[in-house]
Amino acid sequence: MTLPLIPAPQSSILRVGPGEPLTASHVDALADALAPWAPRAAAAARRTLADLPRTTGSTAGVTVTATLDPSLADEGYTLDLAAGSWTLTAADEAGAFWAVQSLAQLLRDGAVPDLQISDAPAYPVRGMMLDIARFYFGPDEIRRVIDLAASYRLNQLHLHLSDDQGWRLEIPSRPLLTKMSAAQDVAGGQGGYLTLEDYEQLQRYALDRHVVIVPEVDLPGHTHAAQVAYPEISPDGAEREPYIGTEVGFSSLHLTSDEAWDFVDDIVATLAEHTLGEYVHLGGDESLTLTREQYVTYMERLGAVAEKHGTKAVFWQEAAGAALPPGTRLQYWTSQIETDHIAQVARDHDVTFIASPATRAYLDQKYTADFPLGLTWAAIVDVREAYDWDPVAELPGVPAESVVGVEACLWTETPRSFDDLTMLVLPRLPAVASVAWGSPKDYPAFASALAQHGRWWDADGLVFYRSEQVDWT
Repeated sequence: MTLPLIPAPQSSILRVGPGEPLTASHVDALADALAPWAPRAAAAARRTLADLPRTTGSTAGVTVTATLDPSLADEGYTLDLAAGSWTLTAADEAGAFWAVQSLAQLLRDGAVPDLQISDAPAYPVRGMMLDIARFYFGPDEIRRVIDLAASYRLNQLHLHLSDDQGWRLEIPSRPLLTKMSAAQDVAGGQGGYLTLEDYEQLQRYALDRHVVIVPEVDLPGHTHAAQVAYPEISPDGAEREPYIGTEVGFSSLHLTSDEAWDFVDDIVATLAEHTLGEYVHLGGDESLTLTREQYVTYMERLGAVAEKHGTKAVFWQEAAGAALPPGTRLQYWTSQIETDHIAQVARDHDVTFIASPATRAYLDQKYTADFPLGLTWAAIVDVREAYDWDPVAELPGVPAESVVGVEACLWTETPRSFDDLTMLVLPRLPAVASVAWGSPKDYPAFASALAQHGRWWDADGLVFYRSEQVDWT
């Protein structure tokens, strides 16, 4: 029997036996045991397990223990489920929360299997990126994405908040951004934006699920929308009309003017002040109008601005080789640009890498050549392509210890609804989550578990793609 657990645990033993029905006493006892030291895990137990099918059996004879064990790997946990007795141990609060997420899958159909699990993630950064700049998804939809990410033990949501098509976050010192640059999207729709209150509430919601939000404002390119509101930050100062196309690389801020750098300072200061996590993403990709020298000079100054405001920065891979502040993260996304220097950068600079290869982890790429949603510039990415890859191997020469994370990315040139979003994300997000967790590679077992998740997605009303690489029956 294959456990319907995604990501698959590092080790598991399924014992022979009928198991037992899930009862209210299991859930209550687990939440009570977790509450003193892992309150968010306790809340998750009451929230997610309480709605599962269960009997109204007696509370007698059920023993549940949940203990902290710092000797386990970070975010690690163990589970021992037996008749009348559950034992959960976790390295920390996050480990306890991920144990509850695993239980939510294991118990989804109302029966308690007799098993042992020992589990911990391979990478500390396990993320999903959602582009709300091209096509706007609002707070309610973002909450649903957070829930979905957390259910697959992802711990980071990267929100792409600005691009040529739209600006999506309130900046009090720059009111024209939301007045003039948020009222459209790539589909010609009305757009929208997050207020700072929206943003802070989303972060609290995410942290309750052990997910950190990393905001991205892309600089110096992908900035046409910002220049619509403030043309003085552009290279020529000319007024601009809103852009709803999908071309990239044509826009850039003025590289040296006081007006442009005052704008950047305002943006980074606001992000730093209102972001609860330690990182903000400041873009740096596809600045195709700049020479390499111009680009490096700009990125080094941008890194200094982040450091001045007390925040750490993430940049796309193009920033590799610039002199960046210690602790900077670089996000690898393509081999179609120069990558020979990245291994040397990893060895010589205090930077780490997040692997998001477009040929594996970009969820905006088509499943098949004729699929109605998505693009094909990087690859055709079906389930197996999203599952069967190694993050370290994607960055040749980069030391394994310098690769700290994996992130799936959803750009929104083509989705127009939440159903479109889930169609692109499912079933590939669980595949990339398995890579990020470092699950043992076993595609047949993964595909079998995925089929069970498909039945659950149907029951939950989530639209997904029934890949021919999975037997959904």
